[in-house]
Amino acid sequence: MSMILLAAGVLLLAAPAAAMDDQATFWRVDGLFTRRISEVPDTQWNVAAWVGGDRDKLRLQSSGILTDSGQIEGEGGTQGIDNRLFYSRLIAPFWDAKAGVQLSLFAERQTRVAFLAGVEGLAPYGIHLDVVAGISETGIASLRLDADYDILLSQKLIAQPYLEAMLASGNDVAIGLGAGLPRVEVGLRLRYEIAKEFAPFVGVSFEQFTGNTAAYAAANGEPSSRWRALAGLKVWF
Repeated sequence: MSMILLAAGVLLLAAPAAAMDDQATFWRVDGLFTRRISEVPDTQWNVAAWVGGDRDKLRLQSSGILTDSGQIEGEGGTQGIDNRLFYSRLIAPFWDAKAGVQLSLFAERQTRVAFLAGVEGLAPYGIHLDVVAGISETGIASLRLDADYDILLSQKLIAQPYLEAMLASGNDVAIGLGAGLPRVEVGLRLRYEIAKEFAPFVGVSFEQFTGNTAAYAAANGEPSSRWRALAGLKVWF
């Protein structure tokens, strides 16, 4: 939460600032808060903020999952409590290239620092893609893909299928990450936009661990796959 408050403070200070490259400076904050319901319920957040102009932006992201007992859910070593800082630059209409750093906190006080680079934007048919490659302090390279697509059922009701996947070049036993394709998640959110900036949603997701990641999960008494019901809130300002 301290990272989120710091980001909000930076944005509020920067909002009235002078232009970058003689352009006006803008800012935006997006938040997705999800209650994930299964045999071990937990709460997930994903907050992203940016400040800058049409071409250059500074991006801050904070995401993570906590169980009801306060434990960090590492998703097979693919996601701890992640804090990211990016510089991004417009490289084509609707596409930004970005580079930065990530600090992740996992259970048992395990931390990982990584250098990241990637692209984010709108593919044909309005599919939102976020593709990020990284190299961690342990020397493991990774490639993360996040994709989602809005299907308008009415002016206020939107169905959003999504996909999350990650590739890893090696094993990181301390955080439960295995080489290969450690984790894939697919899901569907159905949200109702009470206002454009405020939309509750419900949904369902399916998560699958593979390879050594599945073996590490089994050794800890966790399933290698899991269905979840979702309920939450999407906001932006």
